[in-house]
Amino acid sequence: MKRSDPRQASNVRQLEKHMSLWSRLFNLLAVRRGAMRLKHYLKLALLFTPVLALMWIGVRYLLEKAYGLSVEQIHFKSTDNIISKQQALKILEFGDSVNMAALNTEALRRKLEANDAIRSAIIRAELPDTLYIEVDERIPIVYVAWEDGARSGNNTKLFMDPEGVLFTVNEDMHRDFLGVPTWYLRPGDADELKPGAKIDPRKVRPIARLIAAANLYTPEEIPPVTEIFRPKDWEMRLILDNGAEVTMEVRNIREQMDRLAMILDHARATHRRVRAVDVIPAINPTVIFEDPSPNQQP
Repeated sequence: MKRSDPRQASNVRQLEKHMSLWSRLFNLLAVRRGAMRLKHYLKLALLFTPVLALMWIGVRYLLEKAYGLSVEQIHFKSTDNIISKQQALKILEFGDSVNMAALNTEALRRKLEANDAIRSAIIRAELPDTLYIEVDERIPIVYVAWEDGARSGNNTKLFMDPEGVLFTVNEDMHRDFLGVPTWYLRPGDADELKPGAKIDPRKVRPIARLIAAANLYTPEEIPPVTEIFRPKDWEMRLILDNGAEVTMEVRNIREQMDRLAMILDHARATHRRVRAVDVIPAINPTVIFEDPSPNQQP
């Protein structure tokens, strides 16, 4: 029977169990076996200690690097270039140094969207030191105010976007939109005027179409609209920057604006000023000039 026979090894271990502690301590086989085990464990320790040490060093380095980094680059994108990078950072209350590890991008996004002039926002942090900010703003197309505001004392004035959402006027942020017309609301056009409220889309749609059609003309062709009234659901009355009053209906707005442009062009050619005009009729619209003449038609 060979020395390496498993049965022989088992017998040897059984014999060792019956030996005294002193005998086993100095038993050559036991010492050799223990030395081999010790050598095996030492090899494992020598093998894994450097790996574990490197892993620990790497983790510590990354943690120290993260907690020591500040935001060095901020990439900002605005959908309509209404809100500037500086204005967005002011809303976020960013100081001179912002730590990357302390950033909560979700909380920052909510902070931007809490501003009623912002429809939506995206904020993304990218290690080691870059922050990406994107905002989609609400576009002011008109002011809204109550028609009887002067009498009632309710002089609330807000912006409205093409979707009918109302938001606060910020003269710094909206300096390029401070000249938009004012739509004077009748009782029933809105429940209340407050930021975040939304006006019925059926009432908003003609206003949005009017603004879009008016923007197709230069101020020389059609003076800017300054005031909009809706005396009836089917009717709109405009006050132009030159004081002229224009009566329109809520349908075929683009065609009516074309007629208005031709009437004003004819008035300029004949050196007359239009005081009032009804552009609803497709043929022979009614025109009243500042200097009345026997023929009131263009």
